[in-house]
Amino acid sequence: MKSIALAALMLAVAATGAMAQEAPPYVGQWAVKGPDACRDGSNDDLKVTFTEKQLDYYASACRVVSSRRLSKSGNAAHRLKLACEGEGVKTSRELILIVLEKTGQRPELLLQIDAADWSTLTYQRCGR
Repeated sequence: MKSIALAALMLAVAATGAMAQEAPPYVGQWAVKGPDACRDGSNDDLKVTFTEKQLDYYASACRVVSSRRLSKSGNAAHRLKLACEGEGVKTSRELILIVLEKTGQRPELLLQIDAADWSTLTYQRCGR
């Protein structure tokens, strides 16, 4: 009887841990020109909203096909394979997203790297 109770307890703890897994740090709203661009009605073309399943840009949206964390020691960097559509065009892309934590000298930043041509964009988080 004790072994059944212990197994049930271990299963409950494992399930709770899986459900409590936090979202990747890139999830949220970001702006290219900093927090002033985050205000409603201000420069909508400079804002993006990222969830675990989709990246929403001004004129396009990308569905996350796959995502993998790039470091075993942290959660800050992810490589995403995306299926994108915008302005009548469908494309596939691969991005690397790296979140740089806020420090005393700078705000929290998101570095977006296009894996095809290594072009970069830097975003600042819109509030928290």
